[in-house]
Amino acid sequence: MKILVTTDFSLNSKAAIQFAANFSNQIKGAELIFYSAVEMMQPASWNLSFYKKYVTEEKNRLTKDLEKFVKSALGANKKALLGCKYMIDFTQSTEQAIIEYAAKSKCQFICIATNGAGVLRKLMGTHTSYLVNHSTVPVMAIPSKYKTVAIKKITYVSDFENMVQELNKVAKLGGLLKAQTEALHYARMGANYPETIKKTKVFAKPAYTGVKFNILETNIEYSLVERLTKYIGKQHPDLIILFTRQKKGFFEQLFLPSKAAELTFSTKIPTLIYPKK
Repeated sequence: MKILVTTDFSLNSKAAIQFAANFSNQIKGAELIFYSAVEMMQPASWNLSFYKKYVTEEKNRLTKDLEKFVKSALGANKKALLGCKYMIDFTQSTEQAIIEYAAKSKCQFICIATNGAGVLRKLMGTHTSYLVNHSTVPVMAIPSKYKTVAIKKITYVSDFENMVQELNKVAKLGGLLKAQTEALHYARMGANYPETIKKTKVFAKPAYTGVKFNILETNIEYSLVERLTKYIGKQHPDLIILFTRQKKGFFEQLFLPSKAAELTFSTKIPTLIYPKK
């Protein structure tokens, strides 16, 4: 398993580095690629030969800075650095460079820190929002103020669509992390609706015995984010898993319509977002 850990050398980005290192230690065998995309264009007054020489020298310098920054972020937790890589990429588009490098390197996840404010663009960050809506590689969004802990409890928020495909991924990850895993579903027609009950039968399959389902009735007085905020505040999962339809404005639909967008559950808990098939 490979994880692309992005950083812009800011204090906020240290949370993603620390989370990825802890994740790697817990899952045993995950390879970390610490990556920074630097926006750069060739000045018109520079000839190509001089520009290439500058790029080589600057890449070497920044790679050393990246290694030093990562080590300072991890402190005593150096185990995750075994076999890791450091990569500096010069580009004109940071988000696209991250997506392309993750795909080219066959990474299973992209890990990026969020800057932890209230509304969506600040909550997720413009880079994270773009990655969520365009990357074929799942994105781990780590709040900048997150304090690293072992992942012992996972909440997978499900719409009960594409259940087998999604549960395969959730169950596999939960098994690797040896974490208690639940599928949380808000039933529009109620928990006892025949179609809802029918869909829960998938959890009886041996492959999903480690995933417990939890069906709650939808209270239309509250938005989805308000219901999730209340639930997560009580249950305290260590990781939230979502599947999103890309380029459909999922996060805008999820967070922006409600005043609860300004609440802070997503500023405290890492979220893993898979592209929905």
